[in-house]
Amino acid sequence: MSEKWIDQSWKDVLAENLDDAISFFMPDLASDRDYSEKITMLDSALPVIDSGTDKGKRDMDVCLKIPLSGGKSQCVTLCIEQQHKPDESFSLRVFQEYYRALDKFRVPVTSLAIFTGNIKTVDIHSSSCYGSSLNFRYNAYHVLSADIEELKQDKRVFALVVLAARRMLDAGGNAGDPIKRGKYSLELLDLTRERGYDNEKTRSLLKFIVHILRVNDEKVDPKVRETWKMRWVPIDEVVRDIHIRDAREEGMEKGEERGKKEMARNLLSNGVPPDIIAKSSGLSMNDIQCLMN
Repeated sequence: MSEKWIDQSWKDVLAENLDDAISFFMPDLASDRDYSEKITMLDSALPVIDSGTDKGKRDMDVCLKIPLSGGKSQCVTLCIEQQHKPDESFSLRVFQEYYRALDKFRVPVTSLAIFTGNIKTVDIHSSSCYGSSLNFRYNAYHVLSADIEELKQDKRVFALVVLAARRMLDAGGNAGDPIKRGKYSLELLDLTRERGYDNEKTRSLLKFIVHILRVNDEKVDPKVRETWKMRWVPIDEVVRDIHIRDAREEGMEKGEERGKKEMARNLLSNGVPPDIIAKSSGLSMNDIQCLMN
């Protein structure tokens, strides 16, 4: 699995479980949250900037406007960055995005960096120039430093999200030992069953586990895949969702109409039913029939 999809899996699970993520990573902010008001996603509202890395122009991973107790006029913007591989410019980028949010929304801003790879990174950006200086500190969470037993006891969804990411590292990374990945996936499957989350949270969590541990990898023990099918959820359904997302991303890069057809071809080759492809791609059933022929 490419690092791009590690990033996307994290962004998806964050977006699908915002309050749980805030409770896990920033409990002080969660305690001040006004739960009668919804969190607003703001990441698409900020202009892209050149990061100076091989990523080129980019948006921040997630930017949220969170209402605080005490009235609608009180809120805080939370900028969340997820980082998997070493990047010398990362701390500078967190500061740049913090300042962009502060300048754009004119409300208090806080930043959180979630380090999901086998890396140790500082949580401060410092610079100085002829008497002017800057020391910017941000919240940081390192998956590699997480206590496994504490995560197993924690009932929050993101405890298992972090545990899944930690187990991926324990197995040797995204191309690590398939036997270990399979074993860890069953451990997480059991923990998910014990928690009794609602269907929406369960599906979000299981999708993340399947993807981050690559349970659909042919090198994983077939008995593991069969256990997933029998004991909880058809793994093929989760894998289908991943194929749809993968094909959609590839399609968007190739132009709208051409991209839709490319997406449909990819999904057909992965055995996704035509009616689901039509709904996902926006193509008509006649268009899809032509592609099949």
